[in-house]
Amino acid sequence: MTPSPNSPKSPTHKHSGSTPESTMHHTSRKDSASSSMTTLPAAAAFQGHIPKTSKTFRVVIIGGSFAGIRAAQELEQLVPPSMVTITVIEKRDKYFYNLGALRAIAKPSLIDMVWLPYTNIFKHPSNRVIQGEVTSVYANSLILTDGQRMDFDSLLVATGSIYPPPCKLDVSSSAQGKSEMRVSAEKVKSAHVILIIGGGPTGVGLAAEIITENPSKTVILVHAGPTLLSSNKSMSMSRKALKKLKSMGVKVLLNERVEIPADEPLTYRIEGRWLKTSQGRMLFSDLQFLCNGITFNTTIMDTLDPMYKHNYIDLRTNQIKVQSTMQINHAEMPWIFSAGDVCNTNGEKQAYRADSQGSHVAKCMAKMAHAWGQGDSKWYGVPLKIWNDPAQFMSVAMGPKSGVTETPWIVLGDLPTRVMKSKELFLAKRYKEFNLEFPGLPDSATGTT
Repeated sequence: MTPSPNSPKSPTHKHSGSTPESTMHHTSRKDSASSSMTTLPAAAAFQGHIPKTSKTFRVVIIGGSFAGIRAAQELEQLVPPSMVTITVIEKRDKYFYNLGALRAIAKPSLIDMVWLPYTNIFKHPSNRVIQGEVTSVYANSLILTDGQRMDFDSLLVATGSIYPPPCKLDVSSSAQGKSEMRVSAEKVKSAHVILIIGGGPTGVGLAAEIITENPSKTVILVHAGPTLLSSNKSMSMSRKALKKLKSMGVKVLLNERVEIPADEPLTYRIEGRWLKTSQGRMLFSDLQFLCNGITFNTTIMDTLDPMYKHNYIDLRTNQIKVQSTMQINHAEMPWIFSAGDVCNTNGEKQAYRADSQGSHVAKCMAKMAHAWGQGDSKWYGVPLKIWNDPAQFMSVAMGPKSGVTETPWIVLGDLPTRVMKSKELFLAKRYKEFNLEFPGLPDSATGTT
């Protein structure tokens, strides 16, 4: 495992003061995809002592959303500041509460409230959130776009997912994000016929939010599958969502795909256009939203171990492969974790799962940090518990005949996203977690369940 020629640091967990690389014993690893052999420094395979180079256990978290913030805050509670320093790297200048994005498009008075400052998330000044983007990750360091190198003893990659607007926004400035959301809200207000492509939770939620606020508009939802939501939802939930949407006035078409010409992609502009479905049906709309096509950007991990990238990156989905402990699937780097949308755990990409995974990673890192603090030279090898998907406990709690296979947000009411977000969209809870005073929702931003 050799570093990139431009790498500032070897991709093994070798600190200054360790045995010089030229005198280290070596071990061989056979590539599972070929018969070639590669030579690895022994330190990468946990052989030998890994000495400390700092007074505190340095934790870096890439991504300041659900998984990253949960891990950061819980780790701060579990380990004293004299033992650990926590740095969160987030490309945005503020936290974007995307669970409120859909309702904010229908009710723009909410837009400012779904952008929260990171100012108060930590209690100790040694822990911080910095705005920046990572270009490359190595075994115990990373590089930011400005060229800065940041060393770590443990790393969490929680970079999330990429999804078409308005659910997620690819912006670094909250001002830009708010501006884009207001433009989308104005488009919804001006449109007469709105086409939503994709009947998963996002598509169902967007249709519900728009029709609730604008009952006189024509909202058409087209879904390629036979049932709404995802295939792992119970049939009763899918039928309930379908029934509710129809009762609200949404026109739902199942088992049809909208054919979007490659030379005429969706522009998210107010423009009347006809689109053909796979059944030959012609649909007219003057505003279209694409609510499918989730992707993941894991290119920052390419430098970690290029020859063996297939071991820790799912080349089909581009997600990070993780073990049951949320450690990445790279036996020689157990101090690196991944959580949230970007990792390949089973189940739908939902905020409650990311939150649970972040909490689990915090406990794992805390255990490593305590071993590190006690002078254990193999702190990275401490036994860790596996992450348990909270959905399985929800199913048990509701009973074997409930058919529950997903979040309790769905079983609490008849329309998933409206109940999931509730009248306050759980914003009050999020403000409290960020140690911010919740101002209360404007009257025009409250919803009904």
